[in-house]
Amino acid sequence: MANARAFHLICITLALSACTKATVERSPEPALPAAETTGAPIPDERVGRGEAVAELACASCHAIGADGDSPHAEAPPFRLLSQSVDIGTLKQAFADGTVSDHPDMPNWDFDPLDVDALIVYLETVQVRDPG
Repeated sequence: MANARAFHLICITLALSACTKATVERSPEPALPAAETTGAPIPDERVGRGEAVAELACASCHAIGADGDSPHAEAPPFRLLSQSVDIGTLKQAFADGTVSDHPDMPNWDFDPLDVDALIVYLETVQVRDPG
């Protein structure tokens, strides 16, 4: 199962890096364990899920972690996004499937739980403006 998932991730990553505009429709995956009271993943699970979404959909262009350069020179590292945009406003953009009008930025079709998880993850990697 893990090998099949890793193979699937590699195939998708290669396909995404080969195109300039894409719509990703994710196949159904087993849901993460949910908090019993709300049905939503608990915060620590959302961070992990958000990191997985970022790795799958974003890492071919953006530095998604706490350090490193973005593979695409014009793609801002995730850790610096809060210096130019309110992270909270990205939730609707991710849900709509468009985040930028940059010609290299693909259009995405994210599951609502993935949108929420990606926002939680983005909030965890932000470096505050030193100035």
